[in-house]
Amino acid sequence: MTRVPKVDLHVHLEGTISPAMVTHLAERNKTKTPPGLIKEGSYNWQGDGTARGDLIAFVHAYDQATSVMKSAQDYTDITYDYLKRSADEGCIYAEIHISADHAAQVGLTYAEMLNAITQGYEKVKKENRIEMRLISTCVRHYGPEAALKVGKITHDHPHPLVTAFGMAGDENAYTAADFKSAFDASGLPHRTAHAGEAAGPESVRAARDILKIRRFGHMVRAIEDPVLMKELLAINAVPEVCVSSNLCLHAFKDYAAHPLRKFFDAGLKVTLGSDDPTFFSTSIGREYDIAQKHFGFSDDELKRITRNAIEEAFVDDTTREQLLNKLK
Repeated sequence: MTRVPKVDLHVHLEGTISPAMVTHLAERNKTKTPPGLIKEGSYNWQGDGTARGDLIAFVHAYDQATSVMKSAQDYTDITYDYLKRSADEGCIYAEIHISADHAAQVGLTYAEMLNAITQGYEKVKKENRIEMRLISTCVRHYGPEAALKVGKITHDHPHPLVTAFGMAGDENAYTAADFKSAFDASGLPHRTAHAGEAAGPESVRAARDILKIRRFGHMVRAIEDPVLMKELLAINAVPEVCVSSNLCLHAFKDYAAHPLRKFFDAGLKVTLGSDDPTFFSTSIGREYDIAQKHFGFSDDELKRITRNAIEEAFVDDTTREQLLNKLK
């Protein structure tokens, strides 16, 4: 694995829960591990081989895995586990999507979830010197009303680690305009949204124009529209690229078809993320290795990607400078 310092700029907290952690939490919470979810130590979620079929299978597995979470301690433990694993691979900073909706399903308030996550972070930071910030995230396919509620909860419970508002979920659900009020309600100056993975270039345009997004979750299908690519270069757009996720969910058929290298060579401010790493059999270290092995990135180019991520991270200037010093 390359020793270049790494940054994970796109990862969902519940998507980091490992099969071993699922088994552990199920035992602790006196519930059963969902049958068929885990096979030989890995998630067994592959669908019918089509983009839609595998997406449905993935979402189902995601819901099954997180169903064993029942307490604040569970959030503390999965936060610590993910950050520890990432730090061991040389990750110096992670920016994690968190979901008030999923916390509610566990039976926690947004504030209780934040407190639990913070405890896990503080423990691992002392041990491994990794930084973390959080993106309060609404789920697009839950609908505009639920998203607005998340925006208001985020506004009413400010936290120093929550530095941005985001949107995940099915990019084809509703319209970007339906979620503008949720972003505005959060009161946070920084924002990102998933666009250009499950949906095409038009989703990137809508996120940019309506939600005022400059940093995009995925954005990879912008490659289909040369005019849009020029427009994104003009605003110095930042794609949060998650190669393994894109291939597992059939945004592209293989590494050769994936636009990571084209994005970088075109001058886009490329960053890397692990997305839902345990479900896609990856990690932030593996994503950097994939960039080197399958796309020909040198160590210096990987350092450029890390620098891009630090420069575009939703952190204060003091923290940014500290991270840049680690890169030096």
